[in-house]
Amino acid sequence: MYLGYAVLAGLGAALFLTGTGMVSSETVYDDQVPGIDLAILGAVLANAAGVLLLLAGRRSVTARRIAVLGAVPTTQERTAVVAAPASSVLLTGGEGLAHFHRADCAMAAGRDWPALDRSAHERAGRTACGVCRP
Repeated sequence: MYLGYAVLAGLGAALFLTGTGMVSSETVYDDQVPGIDLAILGAVLANAAGVLLLLAGRRSVTARRIAVLGAVPTTQERTAVVAAPASSVLLTGGEGLAHFHRADCAMAAGRDWPALDRSAHERAGRTACGVCRP
C-alpha cells in the first residue's frame, strides 16, 4: 500500500526535477514552457500522493476508533427539558447584582442573600436568572 504512494511521490519528484533542469538552461520563455509543464505535472503527482496517503491514514484511524470505541450512534436520544417550579414565592438576590434567583438555584447556593418578592427585585433593577428561570 505505502509502496504505491512512494512510487507516485517519487515519479512526481523526478518529473519536477527534470522539468526544473530543462528550464534552468533556457533563456527564452517559449523554450521553457515544456519544462515548466513537466515540473507542474510532477508537483501535482507528488501532492496527489500526499493527499492519498492522508486519506488512507484517516481511514485507518477511523477503523481503529470503531474497533476500540464501537460505532458512533446515528441518532441521539432527546430528552424533554422541563422547567422546575419555583420552590417559593420569595426569590433571592443581593445588592449590586444583576439577577435574582430561586432559593434552590445553583447560582445562589451558599449565599446569604435576602429573600424578597419578584416586584422588589425588579424595582431594584435586577432581572431573572437564566439558569433557574424564576
